[in-house]
Amino acid sequence: HTGRELELMLQRQKPFAAFCDALASSYEEEIIPERAFAPHVAQGAISKRECMVGEPPNQLRRVFYALPGEEWRMEAYLLLWEVAGKSGWNESLERMEGRLLGYEEWQCDFHIIYRREKLTTTQV
Repeated sequence: HTGRELELMLQRQKPFAAFCDALASSYEEEIIPERAFAPHVAQGAISKRECMVGEPPNQLRRVFYALPGEEWRMEAYLLLWEVAGKSGWNESLERMEGRLLGYEEWQCDFHIIYRREKLTTTQV
């Protein structure tokens, strides 16, 4: 759904979107589409939360958007990454991330199988 998060949220097909960028980003492109989301946040159609994680110079800026009533996903997403920081990223966390972002079970299955196959072919 990259690049279509706002469209899908406005259609109520996606409850939550998460973006992350290095605080000291030198990218020309806009990694976090704040301008596109801003009018909808101002109208109350979408909630926004921003936080900083990590320590300089590796600090990251995370920006979350959720539909009304779905704000709980923001805290759950932060907890997911806190756990990942302690135990490492794994397939279970990958699946949980997908579900938090609003993907259906079959979509998570497809993504995990694709990722597993991609890792296998790049390690050969």
